[in-house]
Amino acid sequence: MDPVNTTTQTKDGRTVARYTHGPRETWGYAQDAAWSTPPDRETGVDQQNHCCFYIVAPKHPRENAPLCVVLHSANRTAFDYLGFACLGRQIENREDPATVMTNSPDGFYSLYLSSTNAEWWGWKEARLNESKRVNTATSAEKRVLDTIEWVVAKHKIDRNRIYLCGVSMGGCGTLGLGMPHGEIFAAIRADVPAGTGYASARMGGFAPSPASDASQAERDGWMLRAAGVGLPEPPVIVDFSSQTDNWSVTQPALLQAAQGGRLPLVLGWGPFGHVTFSSLIAKYPPCDVVLAFPWLEIRKNEAYPVFTHASCDQRSPWLNAPADYDNTGQMNAWFRWKNECDTPAEFAMQIWIAHPEIKTTAAMPNAATADITPRRLQQFKIERGKNYAWQISRGGGVLASGKSSPDAAGLLTIPKAPLATTPTELKIRIAAP
Repeated sequence: MDPVNTTTQTKDGRTVARYTHGPRETWGYAQDAAWSTPPDRETGVDQQNHCCFYIVAPKHPRENAPLCVVLHSANRTAFDYLGFACLGRQIENREDPATVMTNSPDGFYSLYLSSTNAEWWGWKEARLNESKRVNTATSAEKRVLDTIEWVVAKHKIDRNRIYLCGVSMGGCGTLGLGMPHGEIFAAIRADVPAGTGYASARMGGFAPSPASDASQAERDGWMLRAAGVGLPEPPVIVDFSSQTDNWSVTQPALLQAAQGGRLPLVLGWGPFGHVTFSSLIAKYPPCDVVLAFPWLEIRKNEAYPVFTHASCDQRSPWLNAPADYDNTGQMNAWFRWKNECDTPAEFAMQIWIAHPEIKTTAAMPNAATADITPRRLQQFKIERGKNYAWQISRGGGVLASGKSSPDAAGLLTIPKAPLATTPTELKIRIAAP
């Protein structure tokens, strides 16, 4: 049934509306207690169920505003995370609500959805029959996407600025629900995700890095799966994980897929364990630099560059030998970009190394090299079988140029592009015969 507004209140100038609803037949849910569990009689707090969600309006509601969708962690509810963000509640008095990882700015609409530990945002259903669920939406996924569409239509949300985030179980759901839906989400952020298996199943299965003696067909097949061929271009992914968190054991699959399949991953790590507060994660620079990455400014209708093998990255615990990694670090958090031209004849963008205006002890690089793969191109198309001429310039001088052809996944990569704090221009055209 369609959602029904049951309560509305105002806090700090923002309207908070609670909606309840029943299941739609198209979602494919079996009847269970998650659709009928009432609120706690004494506190009115929602128990773990599917049947309610909250919408927080901007202080100054308007059409074409952005939307941030929040997925809560296990043993918590949408109401708990709503309380963190805007109701002034403190869960176990552990931290000031202003530092919770799932806050969104005042100018955004925020959608707080509900799930259960038994559902795990759909991962439990997918695991019952993994072969059947590869590239197949779960009941939770259908429910979440239908709810987002309802909110988008009701509040006339900017469809190019829809974002998804979650903590722990919600981080697992963020990767699993967000990565295959680049047609909806501009960017996603997973904080200490409780596993990457859900994303693996939905993206077609992550494979380990191919052996050096593997056949070309095997390497191409793995790259196609990792790149999500047949799916929409993925959203930009921000991930905070800790090598001291047992849930990070499956992080290697995500990082290997990002490297081999050229997925847009920004990563921060450190020995912060399984925490959900930015103030605690920020104590481990350069995680504070990753926190400053402007993921909520990325637009779905603009191309982005994927960076791999950047010289300014630290050594990750999940791509290096156990004794050969940096205790804290980041991948790709320094980079920023701006599209200049995206036409059928030419693509051009500016790329640079940013020094965020934050207090950090992390050494800020002034120069770096990285492999760059443009994705989510709007008009300029990369086609297999064609050659492309590219040029990298800065300050009017050409730094590098060459010709390249797309890989088996149809992705064009510019190797070892030189970058600096001054914008570097990357231009790509179809090469002359």
